[in-house]
Amino acid sequence: MLKILVVNLGSTSTKVAYYEDTTAVAGENIKHSKEIVQKEMIDQIEDRMKAVNNFLSANDLSPEMLDVVSARGGLLKPIQGGTYEVNSEMVEDVKTFKYGKHASNLSTMIAYEYQQQYGVKAFITDPVVVDELIDPVRMTGIKGIERISIFHALNQKAVARKYAESISKKYDELNLIVVHMGGGITAGAHMQGRVIDVNNGLAGDGPMSPTRAGTLPSSEFAKYIIDNALSYDEVYNILSRGSGFISLAGTEDALEIEKKALNGDRESIEIYEAAAVQIAKEIGSRAAVLKGNVDAILFTGGLAYSNYLIDMITPYISFIAETKVYPGEKEMEALALGAYRVMTGTEEVQTYT
Repeated sequence: MLKILVVNLGSTSTKVAYYEDTTAVAGENIKHSKEIVQKEMIDQIEDRMKAVNNFLSANDLSPEMLDVVSARGGLLKPIQGGTYEVNSEMVEDVKTFKYGKHASNLSTMIAYEYQQQYGVKAFITDPVVVDELIDPVRMTGIKGIERISIFHALNQKAVARKYAESISKKYDELNLIVVHMGGGITAGAHMQGRVIDVNNGLAGDGPMSPTRAGTLPSSEFAKYIIDNALSYDEVYNILSRGSGFISLAGTEDALEIEKKALNGDRESIEIYEAAAVQIAKEIGSRAAVLKGNVDAILFTGGLAYSNYLIDMITPYISFIAETKVYPGEKEMEALALGAYRVMTGTEEVQTYT
């Protein structure tokens, strides 16, 4: 029996879970104080690791008992999907924030600490930087600017595998469109196990979402930047944190907007209708890249709990393929299963170089 610790760090919390083989035995979402999360990110390691160790102690576990620590991968260089063993090259890239600063970088560092101190295996699975884009998708009309792949890779691939299992198929036998709908929204074209097209869910193209602008008219946005004398950081914050529902409705709380819409508030209805149409257009774009050969369209993420939104989207895309809904996130399970697959030899472990 494999004893697997799963660690998933966010900006204000640490999600941790203990699995025995593929069964979740214990889990906790640890909320951290402002005193901790306001520290420089690299200085949070000791507090975060202490919280994980406290979780182990509370469940009569110890680091020495573990076989594997499976961590949420941080911002790394673009890599293929799969499960990677944590090594010194990977840790150097997340520790120096070479490819970006995010709390998930700390997850990888904590897994490495357990590996070094206790000799356990340490893995990451399908980090947000998974890049399997085909070249025609990557190219843009301006030399020197390319589309980049940043999306909900872990949850998208987990849901795709779950769907494949439900119909007794393998993930790499299917063509799927997977739509993760949360604070950001990404729609991926999964062709036989590879995400050949997906919108940049951090601050790039795609549909608007609770906190992101999505694709904007280029000339109007250029004028907006100039008129408001915005710096790069200000533009980035608008695109990734201060737009979408926040800009239109003054809140990122989709449930609040939905309640108003259901009570007949015209502005709220229009916001949801616009989001639904933009999501449907993104799905249609992915279907085109798959040449219409789509086995299923899968919805996941927090907004997938909204039947109101799903029902708005469905009439636009039902002609493409059947739809299935997997609400919420499967990140902890996906990390445990990634480690389990490589430890049991059903998947080959990848090396970060």
